[in-house]
Amino acid sequence: METISAFPHPAARQRAAAPGDCDICLLSHVCHSVPDAGSLPTAATLRARRIVHQGDAIYRTGDTLRNLYWLRSGSVKIRATNPFGLEQIIAFPVAGTILGLDAIEAGTHTSDAIALEDSLVCILPFPEFMGNCRRDFTAAQLINQMMAHDINELGRLLMSLGCMTAEERVADFLMGMSERMAANGYSPREFVLKMTREDIAKHLGMTVETVCRTLARLQAAALIRVNRRRLEIHNIEALRNMGHR
Repeated sequence: METISAFPHPAARQRAAAPGDCDICLLSHVCHSVPDAGSLPTAATLRARRIVHQGDAIYRTGDTLRNLYWLRSGSVKIRATNPFGLEQIIAFPVAGTILGLDAIEAGTHTSDAIALEDSLVCILPFPEFMGNCRRDFTAAQLINQMMAHDINELGRLLMSLGCMTAEERVADFLMGMSERMAANGYSPREFVLKMTREDIAKHLGMTVETVCRTLARLQAAALIRVNRRRLEIHNIEALRNMGHR
């Protein structure tokens, strides 16, 4: 996937940065109230952080927009539910993602953000964050890029749901996870799927049984090996071609 050279990929984690290293964080120059753009955050200006335990919500549908959230570590699922109770998993954000952009249009969240594992977020009060963006053109470009990234990911999901077979959808999903692992500096061939089979099914518009059977077929074809949530990709090119990436 192409990125704008001036900025890191929105999902890319700076592995050298510990969760508290604000001075080398991608958003350090925009999420803090500092006297000028050249100042580094001090102990008095450090952004509030929150540990979100596995299964807990960062925000829920209907919550008023007060904050955005910078996912410093961990992973999340974004879940939308229609009036009849049907659920769609929209995305699986990883570290290096801003959460809560769905609420900007109407002032309330239209989805739930649920931690897939114990995660750490920085809390970004929305009015202050937008004020910093207005004062810093580079920061405004960054937030626009992240919003565009979310739109493009939704477009890819719609393409998958509307045009791909079950095997193509699963292959496309696994390649997307592989690319995110690579962007974060991890192995693109061996990693742990933090989400359940049910989550994957609700993301890809399939039944859990179809997801399990499709993974079994891909394993029988020697493309992957699955052991519970641990995934090994044995033929990454064949998987990529199957998913038409």
